[in-house]
Amino acid sequence: MAIDINKQKEILLKQKEEIESDLNALGVKEGDGDWMVLPEDSEGSTADPNDDADITEDFEEKIARLNVLEAGLKQIEKALRAIENGTYGICEVSGDPIPEERLLANPSATTKAEYAQ
Repeated sequence: MAIDINKQKEILLKQKEEIESDLNALGVKEGDGDWMVLPEDSEGSTADPNDDADITEDFEEKIARLNVLEAGLKQIEKALRAIENGTYGICEVSGDPIPEERLLANPSATTKAEYAQ
């Protein structure tokens, strides 16, 4: 069974759209292309140290989530470029074919499993 590149591209584009929606809910894209978390209107210094700690913890969780989403978006964009370049399904480390099972499970994979980070 040969992998359907058009189907993979469709899946990747849908994933990209979902991640961009999540990123837009968390922050804004800066001029350099990186994303930045926006604080809530209520986030800031309060009289209660416990409230301040909760606000800081929430903000840090948003930053961590944004970083994961941004990394996923970059991986999807890399896979989409590989489709456009005709190199989709070829491991960018070894040059060997990526197993179809891996691409079906993770359409944004650009390496064989042993090279995955």
